[in-house]
Amino acid sequence: MKVAEAISTAGGARVNEDRVGHRGTLAWVIDGATDLYDDTVLPADSDVQWLVDRVGERLTQAGADDYRDCAAALLTSIAADVADEQATLAFPASRVPPACSIAVCVDQGTSYDLARIGDATAVVDGDRPVVLSTGYFDRREAAAVATNEGDAGRIVAAMHRRRLYTMTSGDVESVFSGHPHRQLRPHTVCGEWTGIDCILLCTDGFARLVTDYGLYRSWAEVIRDANDRGLHYLEKLIRDAESQPGNGSGRFKRADDVAALLLTPN
Repeated sequence: MKVAEAISTAGGARVNEDRVGHRGTLAWVIDGATDLYDDTVLPADSDVQWLVDRVGERLTQAGADDYRDCAAALLTSIAADVADEQATLAFPASRVPPACSIAVCVDQGTSYDLARIGDATAVVDGDRPVVLSTGYFDRREAAAVATNEGDAGRIVAAMHRRRLYTMTSGDVESVFSGHPHRQLRPHTVCGEWTGIDCILLCTDGFARLVTDYGLYRSWAEVIRDANDRGLHYLEKLIRDAESQPGNGSGRFKRADDVAALLLTPN
């Protein structure tokens, strides 16, 4: 596979917590979940930045080492490494660890293997189109926004409970983390490269083109413009939509970080 285009931009003035990367046999997007604390205990500007950068480093190394096995198995292995590193760094047991969503594609030669954890999206376009996505996290966020309480302490406590649930509950979806009791829920799809036109990996900020703003009725339309006009054109549509009054309802953040990567068979 080869990378046709890749973008990653911050949603506003704050630091970008999304990542996009590719090396060797791997390509990926990572969406850092908003930190739940004002301080940091891991060796980075924030705990979530430590996580997304560490995961990116591990994916980069695996791709350089010609990794060609299952994408889900790789993410499970990286989560175990993250948990070990957090323990070595004496991450407090009482603190909610950082989390993220990930979509990764493994080039296995004549075939590909995709996995997502969390609310990242993978779209396969071609003879056998597939959309690997979920509305699970959007529904949970909308419900939380609708019942948001005025007391700051209770708001923070509720955020902690929701995050821990998506790490450890064993529900149909999960976020990616190094929590010692994590229950990862990778969702996968695989196939032959023959008949595939392209694969799009993106974070939920980019997916708002379809899920929130209705700028496109289908992912097939998004793929068409990604190929014809480019990812930066689509990112501008997102930023323009964010600035419109009324957009952002049902969300904690009006403007979100964006990461997307477009792959084509080599």
